[in-house]
Amino acid sequence: MIKAKKSLGQNFLIDQNIIDKIVNIIELKNRNILEIGPGTGNLTEGILKKNPKKVLMVEKDNDLTSLLKEKFKNKIGYK
Repeated sequence: MIKAKKSLGQNFLIDQNIIDKIVNIIELKNRNILEIGPGTGNLTEGILKKNPKKVLMVEKDNDLTSLLKEKFKNKIGYK
């Protein structure tokens, strides 16, 4: 289980209703998306369902980076 690191100011988005509202604000299809601090990837899943051209994620927490690489394999870019 992943726990938020307060030293990094982490809060993980888990409410599916909020995720749906965020991904429906603008058209994401065929657009390049930059996600800063994707955390556990819950918002990323919603973004990927909208068929963006490319998703680049920037995550500072190495533990979460490993989780995200496994979770999304070749679907996203990493920095």
